[in-house]
Amino acid sequence: MITYLVNIFKKAELRQRVIFTLGMLFVYRIGTAITIPAVNGDVLTQGFSTTGIFGIMNLLGGGSLERFSLFSLGVTPYITASIIIELLSMDVIPVLSDWKKEGETGRKKKDKVTRYVTVVLGAIQGLSLTYAFDNAYGLLTHSNLATYLYVTIIMVAGAMLAMWMGDQITSKGIGNGISLLIFAGIVANMPASFIETARSMITVTGVEITTTLLGVLNYLIFIILYLLIIVFVVYNEGAVRKISINYASSSNPMMRTRDTTHMPIKINSAGVIPVIFATSVMSTPLTIISFLEQNNVTTTISHIFDYASYPGAFVLYLILIVLFTFFYANMQIDAKKISDDLKKSNASIPGVRQGKETENYIKRVLNRITVMGAIFLVIIAAIPIALPVIWPVAADVSAQIRLGGTGLIIVAGVALETVRQIDAYLTRREYKGYIRKG
Repeated sequence: MITYLVNIFKKAELRQRVIFTLGMLFVYRIGTAITIPAVNGDVLTQGFSTTGIFGIMNLLGGGSLERFSLFSLGVTPYITASIIIELLSMDVIPVLSDWKKEGETGRKKKDKVTRYVTVVLGAIQGLSLTYAFDNAYGLLTHSNLATYLYVTIIMVAGAMLAMWMGDQITSKGIGNGISLLIFAGIVANMPASFIETARSMITVTGVEITTTLLGVLNYLIFIILYLLIIVFVVYNEGAVRKISINYASSSNPMMRTRDTTHMPIKINSAGVIPVIFATSVMSTPLTIISFLEQNNVTTTISHIFDYASYPGAFVLYLILIVLFTFFYANMQIDAKKISDDLKKSNASIPGVRQGKETENYIKRVLNRITVMGAIFLVIIAAIPIALPVIWPVAADVSAQIRLGGTGLIIVAGVALETVRQIDAYLTRREYKGYIRKG
């Protein structure tokens, strides 16, 4: 490990990129710790929930939402806007579909529209969160329209700055900037999470030594389970299905030879997005009714959508994860485009004809391996809810939240991708031009 780090800082370009990335992450973490002026930070812990839609937003923002910090919205509006634009580009809006075919020029146009949508979504989310928390818990020091607009503008500005910092890391640093901002927030909160969990599980008493030993044992079991989840996540994140590809290397039929390579398709090509989507769908109604007066209607809604308390809602939650996994996997991997690209490159899959047959073959393979990806996500999403039933100690809030695998999927995926990029820079040879003297 030490040799690996030394090698990173030996390469001039890689060293500059790593330092730039660390500097941006440092600035972002400072911003997440600064509460917005005019916000009464003491009331946030009273009504903030670490589960549901607020929990997801807080997770993606690295704990910034629970502090109502400068980056309280994090990159959530940008992620949401990107997903919306991608969905609309699937032959829903002709202009966006045409831009998708224009290559780099079309991508720049889509990015510009995505930023405009990010501003709109950030304003809606910021104003809604500010009003809801202020109305329910007295969030603001002065509750008036001017203060609402002031806080909302700061939240939107923070979201746009976070998006800009992510883009700068991608272009001038190492790794995917947006993903690294989320990664940094999750990792930064891990030490405090383990300390909090240890305090809740281990009770030190001078009389009941058995209680203390039992708490230590439970905490060790917790650590082991956490490590097993990490191994499970890393294994599945790296699992791929390889499709053999043959490239014709000569246009002369009499001298034609073929080069063989493979096209990898990840088992979990949808990433953690299906879990986030399903959680948002199930939690949004609960979030809305939490700010309303309780009655028969709100009770019925709770029975339908409270997946952490009711078995029927829990099953619905898992079904949504499976559906979103198939939907997003097919959105991420465009079988038709891959088929067209292979045909243009004079490449083919062994035993499969070019064109429509290749497209159907890729779709069939994708759907088959997505079954495994969906099962993986279902297991990860079910752990924090099902585990307390099996292991009552995990019913403790801190242990239950920390054993959730959603954050670990993000951390493992981003870490693996960043390491791959670093390895690519390390293995890249630097050639200097030959200067003739004399």
